[in-house]
Amino acid sequence: MPAPGAGDGQQQPPSSPSLTGHTSHHRTCLPRLSPRAVLVVVSSLVSLLVLALSYSSTTQPIYDPSTLPSDAMGGNAGACRMSYSSPSYLHLESFGREYSRLGGGPWGLYLYREAGWDPEPLPAEPTDLPPNLQLTGTPVVFVPGNAGSFRQVRSLASAATRYYYSLPSIPRKLPPSHTNPGSRQLDFFTLDFNDDFSAFHGQTLLDQAEYLADSIRYILSLYHRSSLPDPTSLIVLAHSMGGVVARAAFLHPHFQAGSVSTLITFATPHTVPPASVDRGIDNVYTAINQYWRDAYSLSSVDPASPSSEKARAALQDLALISITGGLSDVMVSSESASTSSLLPQNASHGFTVFTTSIASIRTPVDHLAILWCNQLVELMAKALLGIVDVRRPEGVVGREERVRRLERDLVGVADPSKRLESGGRKMEFDGRKLMKVGERLVVRPTKRVKTSWVMPVPQTRSYGSAKVFSVVSNRQFGRKKEEVEVWACGDAPGLTKGGNDDQFGLEGSEAGGLCTALFPSHSSLLPGSPHGPIRHDAEPLSFITVDAKQLELEDKTNLVVVVKSEQAESTWVLAEFGDREKRVTVVEKSAFQLLLGGYRLEAFPTSPNLVSELWIPALDTSILSLKLRVFRSECQDTSSLFAPLIRQYSPVVQESKYFPNVHSALIYTHAAGPFQSRPISPFSAAGTHLQVFLDPTCASADGASDLAIELTVDIWNTLGSLLLRYRMAAVAFPCAIVLLVFATQLKEYNAGYHFMPFGTAFSVFTKRYLFPLLVVVTLLSFFQSIALGTHLPSASTNETSHLPHASIWVSDALLGNSDPFFVFLAAFVLFSCVGAVVLEHLVLLALVGGAAGLVRFIHAKGPKFLRSHIPLTEPRENVPTQRAITMGALLLLVLFFAPYQFAFLVIFLVQFFSTTRALLLAQDVSSPSTPASTKRLWDRYHYSFAVLFLMMSLIPLAALILVVWVRNLAVGWLAPFSSDHNVLNIVGFLLNAEALHSGKMIQRCKGRLMPLVSVLLPTAFALYSILYGIRYAHSIFPLANSLSIFLAVNNAEALVGAAYEVFVGKRRKSIYQPVSQGGGAKTTAASPRPLSGGR
Repeated sequence: MPAPGAGDGQQQPPSSPSLTGHTSHHRTCLPRLSPRAVLVVVSSLVSLLVLALSYSSTTQPIYDPSTLPSDAMGGNAGACRMSYSSPSYLHLESFGREYSRLGGGPWGLYLYREAGWDPEPLPAEPTDLPPNLQLTGTPVVFVPGNAGSFRQVRSLASAATRYYYSLPSIPRKLPPSHTNPGSRQLDFFTLDFNDDFSAFHGQTLLDQAEYLADSIRYILSLYHRSSLPDPTSLIVLAHSMGGVVARAAFLHPHFQAGSVSTLITFATPHTVPPASVDRGIDNVYTAINQYWRDAYSLSSVDPASPSSEKARAALQDLALISITGGLSDVMVSSESASTSSLLPQNASHGFTVFTTSIASIRTPVDHLAILWCNQLVELMAKALLGIVDVRRPEGVVGREERVRRLERDLVGVADPSKRLESGGRKMEFDGRKLMKVGERLVVRPTKRVKTSWVMPVPQTRSYGSAKVFSVVSNRQFGRKKEEVEVWACGDAPGLTKGGNDDQFGLEGSEAGGLCTALFPSHSSLLPGSPHGPIRHDAEPLSFITVDAKQLELEDKTNLVVVVKSEQAESTWVLAEFGDREKRVTVVEKSAFQLLLGGYRLEAFPTSPNLVSELWIPALDTSILSLKLRVFRSECQDTSSLFAPLIRQYSPVVQESKYFPNVHSALIYTHAAGPFQSRPISPFSAAGTHLQVFLDPTCASADGASDLAIELTVDIWNTLGSLLLRYRMAAVAFPCAIVLLVFATQLKEYNAGYHFMPFGTAFSVFTKRYLFPLLVVVTLLSFFQSIALGTHLPSASTNETSHLPHASIWVSDALLGNSDPFFVFLAAFVLFSCVGAVVLEHLVLLALVGGAAGLVRFIHAKGPKFLRSHIPLTEPRENVPTQRAITMGALLLLVLFFAPYQFAFLVIFLVQFFSTTRALLLAQDVSSPSTPASTKRLWDRYHYSFAVLFLMMSLIPLAALILVVWVRNLAVGWLAPFSSDHNVLNIVGFLLNAEALHSGKMIQRCKGRLMPLVSVLLPTAFALYSILYGIRYAHSIFPLANSLSIFLAVNNAEALVGAAYEVFVGKRRKSIYQPVSQGGGAKTTAASPRPLSGGR
């Protein structure tokens, strides 16, 4: 057989280096890459492997068994212990269509009861008036997340029941200091969304929000109390996307204003959706985030506008608490769970807390374990019962007190700027020891009698810089015999002048002469930091800190530290007034400088301090990790009262991580991240703080510095953080590369060459266009970082507001980074996706080639009934009426029943069969054919394969929506799919696939404009996918559909050309009716030929 391209009667352009290998590509379906392309592919695959390995290692922390409790689950659950319960669920069948449009379907509402503990809700004698429940507690409703179960409430509900009751139905008797007079048991209701996938489909999420709003009204109607007011609001607990559902319910017309007092979310992505595959999800996020920011005057909308006033009225009494697991959560990036860009900075309406900050856990917790972590659910039970007050119609205490109590129970970190409690009490202290102003208190373990050290408060007006009081002890602070007491006292006669009296009193008729305990309001527990191996049961340290300014505001002039005689031989206390500014060391290096040379501090702290800080402004994003190394002096390493302890924290969110007896540590933050609105005002400091606790007596003992610090960029863990934040790049960037390769194919085809195989075009793309593209992406990323990094607040910005949001066209582009350190990151991710495209190409080649081989095998050795159903001849041309009926039926199916994603899947399968048939026809050598017809057969196959590859790259976008629809079909309910029926979203794919199925080939564009348009369209859509595909992946689908419309228009003649042939009695029996160049006559078509082999 003549070589392809010889004797075809067509004038070909001169051979081009880009078309190397064109003389043989018709005989094989395998890609042929140039050596340079092979090098690019191998490098890309290596980078892709590095990303995968780093991700798997950084999201699965490894713990030393001695650092976790013996019954801890370990792994991604960290220090969490398993929770156990005895659940029972009462289905509230009366909540039907008379209460909700969505009632009576697969969704449902249940009342939880801990079997054997909770009282029976049903009366002894049933009545005919539904509902007939006997409920006396405070209502709480649980909202499950994406594919979540209503049964996930059991751990929280069981813990609350067993905390409230000491025995079945017998309330626990707590000490007076822990008793809440208005407390009652909690009635847990839970919603059953039938494990629906709310994270992938906006309409499903909105329907769930409507169902929640209706269920809240129904639940409140169940309560009819005689001696107490009926509740007008309830508490909502929500997991994952259930938190978004709960917030969306506030915007629904069915929502009853003021019916939710407290919203506590677990691992909820509040700011950015975890998967942007549906435009409806983005619309919901935009609406609810704007609503929250309007309510608290955090947006550019006029605070006096009707929308702001409406939102403010609806949310003024709401407390929003977000609890998240941190690094181990591989489903949701934890920075998206932060509410710092949605709530005021003073935590007046809520806060965000990480499990690493909770004293009983202090490890990251994964997405599901956060609901059954025993320490957390027990703490939540205590916190919830602490805010309940059934004497009020709201059922809870006031918002400010509610937030304060929740913060006390959940956070437990001492805040020096916290106001002192007003008032006080008269106190008498034994064994007075009066200290000088500024003198450090050092109490070492020894036998002693009860001693009260009086430390005068340095006055700011006398000593200039602000002072912070800090005290650390290995004993807890409290009134018990073995505990240490710390009091803030006012002026009293003889207090500052008296000598060494064994006893003195602090008396006075004015408030200034009274004493206020700094425990437990200003105290917190630190993990133990002994010399030697770190153990989970190490004796914790107690810490109190308070600003001298706060002491002055309450007229407190002295601090009294009382150390008792009990266990004095093992008790030590360190206390001092430190200089707030001098104890902070700033790491004045950017992330890029840290990468190049690191940071070394040979003498830290600069002066002996009990508490010192290292501020790292460069560490202000979740995709950067640093490695910390600590070198210690001999005293700090062996003989200090406690080994150096480091607490990492953020001034924006309640995320603390502790490193006891530290030698090295991994430092990272979730205070901010890609595509996140900046949560801070220009009056707040960004970055990460390292709070270092040291025994300050070491430096004075040997004259050496206590520590030396080294910081470097941890490249491995930095790479490991990318996959979770940019997982949609696995869809957007490969689709963009396929579009660019397709544009290369069209460019060469319009120039007169054959339609190149995808592998050949890919080789041309990597040689000519890949590296210029990477340079352009890097430059765009650099300009984005400059634009975001220099974004200044407007003149209207005040101290309580946040930075105005930059244009989404800038902030949501590429990888959403504002640091110039990451300018190469977008190009790196794009380059890594080149290898992914090659893998997808090989998979698709194997599928098409395997299908063709299967067809040959069936016709060679298969049963006759199969061969009759799989014809191998070129199909006859269908009349336009048949085509119209087929396409019309599919469009009607989309309009009235199935989502357009289902039709896309059907079209993809049709295109797959068309491509397989095109390969079979091109490989057939059993019948005579001209070189020109052979080349056109291969051109048709390569074009059909390119279209198939493009459609395959869009499958992930359609598949997630199809999962939701199929899930609804499985339960026989279609209600949540009132959207996704726009046939325009698939009409381009349908027309183009129909043209290819009928055996047509795209026509070369003629003239000057159309060839340019045919190349610019896929190129522009590819650039959009690179720029905005990660954040708005759902936009790629309509762009690809638009390109398909253009391709279908190019084949418009093929779609209607069959009519003329039918009328004149002709029937098409070959792929083409070639037209000779220069006015030659048409070539007669050969009769249909069977396929009996191929290469």
